Amino acid sequence: MADHAITSLVVQGTIREERRSIRPARYVTDQFQEKGHDAELFDMKDYEIPLFTNRRDMTNDPHPDVETFGQKVEAADSLVIVTPEYNHSIPGPLKNLLDYLYPEYEDKPFSYVTVSAGGFGGVRALSHLHDITLELNAHPGPDLPVSRVADVFDEDSTLLDDTYEDKFEAFVKQAVEHTVQFI
Repeated sequence: MADHAITSLVVQGTIREERRSIRPARYVTDQFQEKGHDAELFDMKDYEIPLFTNRRDMTNDPHPDVETFGQKVEAADSLVIVTPEYNHSIPGPLKNLLDYLYPEYEDKPFSYVTVSAGGFGGVRALSHLHDITLELNAHPGPDLPVSRVADVFDEDSTLLDDTYEDKFEAFVKQAVEHTVQFI
């Protein structure tokens, strides 16, 4: 067990067909668990998140899947967003999901794994995630850009590129240290 066990909600940032970011999302969830932390993967593809109409705290009858997400965020010590970069930003479904909550994020530590098919590892999406996190009154934390994600993970989320093993280990350690500051 880790010195400071935390609970992390790993949010998969896209619902796109044949998405490759699910691979590092599964991998990082497993890495948290292997280090003695409670980590759960929230895969939007398993839910029906409607287009945003109103925040969860502003309605008496939130959509059940929005309510589930809100409860999971409230129960987590931290959020880990795993997302590809789409058109120099984050995917629309991720922004839509994040917009449903607001007070639930206050003082919540965030960490990020961004991915791309090319060599930049989703750093432009990362920039937008920092801005969004700050607007949510949360705490931006460590990040891990993953370039050429199809060469780094196979379809079963097995790490193919050994140079990322230490990077993911360091990321998990940094994410835990970041989280412990705020719980």
